[in-house]
Amino acid sequence: MRHRYRLALAAGLALLALLGVGPARLGAEAAATPPEVPAEERWYATRIAGHLVGYVHETVATAADGAVTSTLESSLELSRLGARVSIGELDVEHEDRDGHLRNLRSETRASRETTVLEAVVRDGVVELDTEAGGRRYHEARPETRALLGPEGVRRRTALALAQGEPGFRYATFVAELGAVSDVERRVLGPDPGAPAAQPRFLVEERLAALPGPGRLVVDSDGRVLRETQAGPFGEIELAAADASVREAVGREPESGVLYAGSLVHANIRLPDPRGLDGLRLRLTLRDPSAGFPVLEGPGQRIVEAAPDHVVVEITRVAAPAPRADLARGVARREVAPNMILQSDDPAVQEVARSLRDPRLGPYAQARRLQDWVSTQLRFEPGLAIVPASEAVRDRRGSCVAYAVLLASLARALDIPARVVLGYVYVAGVFGGHAWVEVRAGDRWIPLDAAVPRAGPADAARLAIVRHQGEQGGASGAAELARVFGNESIRVEAYRRAGTWTRVAPEAPPYRLEADRYENPWLGVTVVRPPGFTFGSADAVYPDPTVITLESASGDVLALRQVSVPPVGWRAGATLAGLGAAEAVTVGSAPALLARRTDRARLERRHGSELWLIEATGTQAVAALPAVLAQWRLP
Repeated sequence: MRHRYRLALAAGLALLALLGVGPARLGAEAAATPPEVPAEERWYATRIAGHLVGYVHETVATAADGAVTSTLESSLELSRLGARVSIGELDVEHEDRDGHLRNLRSETRASRETTVLEAVVRDGVVELDTEAGGRRYHEARPETRALLGPEGVRRRTALALAQGEPGFRYATFVAELGAVSDVERRVLGPDPGAPAAQPRFLVEERLAALPGPGRLVVDSDGRVLRETQAGPFGEIELAAADASVREAVGREPESGVLYAGSLVHANIRLPDPRGLDGLRLRLTLRDPSAGFPVLEGPGQRIVEAAPDHVVVEITRVAAPAPRADLARGVARREVAPNMILQSDDPAVQEVARSLRDPRLGPYAQARRLQDWVSTQLRFEPGLAIVPASEAVRDRRGSCVAYAVLLASLARALDIPARVVLGYVYVAGVFGGHAWVEVRAGDRWIPLDAAVPRAGPADAARLAIVRHQGEQGGASGAAELARVFGNESIRVEAYRRAGTWTRVAPEAPPYRLEADRYENPWLGVTVVRPPGFTFGSADAVYPDPTVITLESASGDVLALRQVSVPPVGWRAGATLAGLGAAEAVTVGSAPALLARRTDRARLERRHGSELWLIEATGTQAVAALPAVLAQWRLP
């Protein structure tokens, strides 16, 4: 059984918003020789940090010639921003009588589209075919090792237990990675909690692609009874269950607890984050045993390193000069289509052709693509991994869909492009995110269509993984697992308009007194009007609120910080339905204000962000003159 790989990787994808509709009943199983031995059937419950989030259903059938067919169906369901996120997978693997893998078919649904991976093991090569959106891609990879299938692994484990071996190594094909990986199993000894009549054993398993070991409980025949694996949300556990677990998953939703826990709270709120041109972050690992992934890359360098932490300096990459950005020596893998970056999809190519401007160099052309994706797609948190054919058709998805479509459009115009996975800062937190790098000349330039700015992406982000998409949406999940759920992030300094501001380790995020709230990082001062008390000052994404004030009667004054999209925004757009806008000042800052008797809103643009003051209730509206006179905005 090898489903631990899927769950560790899928959990990492969920945290990054790479995670979907419906449990997996994804298609017909591959044909096999009719079994002579009755099929074995096993069910497992999947829990993450104690929450029941999925199940695994495994069937093993043995044919008359000893060949084995293993069918494994899994479902993982999480909640994100009020939406249900589902990942389903169906694997069918065929082994010969000696337990060697001969072929497999893996179907995955992490959005509305089903993606398919098929691998055939031949002498010295693995033939790999992937499919999404009706398009198929082929690759042949050299491989001289004998690869074990799940039944071969079970038998080898039973042999090690029977002969008292300390452990063994083997190689297998991991469908979630789209690649062969080495695995090591080490026998730790008998399970002390097992009854004498039913001996069990503890086994540690290390997959080369994952940062930490898993812990197995197996019986004397090598069958797995329980698995645990450290994951980005907390411990992932699979434990033996029965068929009722399929229905139980839907009755016990985790209601977004895991997703909320994936957001890393910043020590301060950053001013105008989409306008930052420099950021220095201290990334600390609670458990540094797995080490750090490679963090050096375009606009990103390590300025301090220790076993448990690194300090990374991020600099916004400058745009190239016009017509000085022609790509040189383009490698085929940088522009080739694959299962995720489907630059050969007819609809993708049609959009790319409609946006092509022969007067533009690669960077300027990519910027035009970025603006199109940013305005044409709609954010939908319930979708996980979305291939380009689905993104261009449905025009919706998470940040991954934005990145996948932008990179695919760029490749359709022969502009080298790759997907970046990491963190982005927004509204008080660093959250998992995806964006794109395009190559112009000899430089890779970050572009973000989901959290956009006009030009190269801002510095308020940290890249962890860069990948080309050949191995599917799970590419890079193992590297992400080294960091996510194991980290703290502290802002040490930020740079705006070329000027650095240092943030001392002991510096508070704000100062709150009886009558005054001051945030020196944002340049905000809020004075409490009579009859109001301070409310929330610690809201984070998806809530953009900086501070609220409330009256005894329930009236509310709220100050919010929102990023302004580079295209599609107009002054006064947030004031619709509140009457005619009037020009006012708040402190010394010019702003627009619209109001009714019981509701009002003020908007003030500063750089690439928008400051909003909202008054709800007659008492709050009546307090606006004092607010305008005493509050200070950037």
